[in-house]
Parts: sequence; structure tokens; C-alpha cells
Amino acid sequence: MTRRKLLRWGAGSVFAHALLTHEQQASANMPTPPDVLPGTDKNRKLKVVFVGAHVDDWLVCAGTLARYAREGHEVLCFSFTPGDSMSIANECHVPVEKLAARRREEAVQGTKIIGAQFRVLDQHNQEMHVDSQSYLQFNKTLAAEKPDVVFAMWPIEYHPDHRAAANLAFNSWLQSGMKFDFYFSETQDAGEMSPQLFLPSRWVDIASVMELKHQAVIANSLVKDSWPEFEIWAQFRGHEYGCQYAEAFAHLATVGTIKPPENPVPGLWSSGLGLARD
Repeated sequence: MTRRKLLRWGAGSVFAHALLTHEQQASANMPTPPDVLPGTDKNRKLKVVFVGAHVDDWLVCAGTLARYAREGHEVLCFSFTPGDSMSIANECHVPVEKLAARRREEAVQGTKIIGAQFRVLDQHNQEMHVDSQSYLQFNKTLAAEKPDVVFAMWPIEYHPDHRAAANLAFNSWLQSGMKFDFYFSETQDAGEMSPQLFLPSRWVDIASVMELKHQAVIANSLVKDSWPEFEIWAQFRGHEYGCQYAEAFAHLATVGTIKPPENPVPGLWSSGLGLARD
């Protein structure tokens, strides 16, 4: 039996935990990639946050998040929804509550593999909303984490939940005064989640943590069969970047910050942003 088969067979057991620990230790001893992670020029421990709509969205940049964790930074993955997809539940012939619990458990296991924490917020699948109250609530939620780097979903794609999550994350960046590094992530899918007009401006070499990303993907049973697509896309971005495997991002770059208005609802920002150079 191969090591990979043993891992699948023993998922959730003490044996599997020991295997994953060994895998993480081996990965930590691998050579440092030639590029540096976004924000690490600050030369201190960073707080890195991923903002997703669904419990497995963080997989789109799991390699980058794994590199942050491996280098000693704190990583947190948000999911706005608890895994309550009615369409998937019907397809799997299980109650939606049972499906959601299973997906959350697998998300916790997967994020542990890459060294991250996982947290669910309070919206629901296919019912995500973007309004003044959701802006205010998530502004407070993200501000409380004091992030240095935030990765969000790409805002121009077919899936409405992804667009909503991207909008909420972007608004929180504005409300922060644009004071943390902000990156839109690429959704590697050719179906309903196809990103439109995605043009990367930042790449991250993930070759040294590719096995961790692999283990994180297969820990999520509903997407584990999509691993070949994850790998092919990482190879494509790697060839683009000049390495074996990479993940790509769109960076919102600014040389200034803004003074947040008293009312954080974007529709009421009629007087402009008022850029102020640091």
C-alpha cells in the first residue's frame, strides 16, 4: 500500500495525524523558494487572512497560505457560509445539515494540514447578501483580526456567493484606510466559477508546499477528484512565473492610505476618498 493510500485509509485516525505531521516537518526542511511572500518585507510575524464564500474556497490559494504558515506567520481562513449547499446535499442524498457538518469538519482538517485556522461566519449558501448591515458587520469582523495581508475571491465571475464575498472583503479594505495588503485570488475552475477578465499581477512559487496543497485538497472529499485540475493550473501559472508550480493573484497596489469616512457604506461616499500619502 502506498503512502498516499495509507493516508486516505487512515484519515481522521492517530496514524493519519502522525503522517501529516511528518509531511509538514519534511516540507519545513525544504529549500526556501527564490521569491518572497507578499508583506514579508516588514520583517515581522504577519497576520494573513483569506476571505471566502464557502468552506473549501481557501483551496484556491492553499499553497500560498501554506508557505506563510510554514514561515511562522499566523493564517486564518474565513468562510461566510457553513457548507449548506442544498444542490450538493440533494446530489449526495443526505440532509443539508449533515452535509454542512461534514464539509466544515473537512475544512478544519484541511486547513490544519497547511497550518491555518478556519472560521465560519453567518451567511448562507446561495443567499449571501451585500447591504449596509453586512458591510458594517464584516468591517468589524476583519478589523478585529488586524490583518497585514488579505486574500479575497475574484469579484467578476459567475458564482454570486463569490462575488458577494469579494465585495465585502474589498469594502473592508477601503474601510481600513487601505492599510493592509490586498490581493484577489484566482478561482481555478472552468465551470460556473470561471473568473472573467482575471489578469494576475503577482505570483507565488508554491513548489515547496505542493504536497501540502495536495493533502489539503484530498482532505475535502467533495473536491478531491479535482486535484488534477488544481495541479495543471498550478503548473500553468508556474510556467508563466518561471518555476514548477505557482498561484496567481491580482494585487490592489497603492502608495497611500485614506481616512475612512464616518459612514462606511460605499454608496454614501459622495465626497471622494481623500487620498493621504504616508
